[in-house]
Amino acid sequence: MLRLFKFNHKTYKAIFHYFYMIIPIRCFSCGKPIAQLYNQYKKMVEGGKSHKDALDELGLERYCCRAQILGNTDTLELVNKFKKF
Repeated sequence: MLRLFKFNHKTYKAIFHYFYMIIPIRCFSCGKPIAQLYNQYKKMVEGGKSHKDALDELGLERYCCRAQILGNTDTLELVNKFKKF
């Protein structure tokens, strides 16, 4: 019999600590995978690069993909403060 994995508060906590960002996996408009680029983009901007230069270096040329990265805000830490169940 197939047994489904049960999630409890400990596994949710572990998952949320591992995935510390919520960003779309793919661009909503063109479908290009962009989630793997967000951490690199964030490090570049924190290191002093301009947003434009960081996006150019990552190879994001389409404005739809740029908008997904630029418009993302890290809200997971704020959401985690509230009760989950």
